[in-house]
Amino acid sequence: MTCASARHLMLEADLAQLTPQADTELGAHLGSCAACRRAAEEIREQQGGLAAWLAAAAPAGDDASAIARAGATARRRTRARRIGTAVTLAAAAGLAGLLVLPAKRDATGPLPAGRPALAARGFSVVASPGHEVMVLQPADSNIVVVWYLPNRRSS
Repeated sequence: MTCASARHLMLEADLAQLTPQADTELGAHLGSCAACRRAAEEIREQQGGLAAWLAAAAPAGDDASAIARAGATARRRTRARRIGTAVTLAAAAGLAGLLVLPAKRDATGPLPAGRPALAARGFSVVASPGHEVMVLQPADSNIVVVWYLPNRRSS
């Protein structure tokens, strides 16, 4: 048996076969080849470390309680996802409603240049020549929006 074929067999062999005492062709090779014997010992050590890690990571209690806890966690996550989806849909519906409903405007359209645009609370704007002005102020807000627009006739 060559070292290459022995190392290939080591990856598939049981741990009991990875010793020179095993009554197999692989065991005989491990008894005569120090490099392959070190590789087999490394595999056994790593396998032992993995088994110890898995034992420490195992959930406390029996299998039925672990399955019940996992199911409860999955139900909580599903419920939270459904609530999040409902809130998102409600917010989207509210936004769509705001976009569809016509907005209240104080000004009905642009005023020609030279005429003052008056808004609530004594705010006034006079358009420069060649421009029109639109003033918007919602009834329930202290915000005033002023748009300077080019005169359609001058362009």
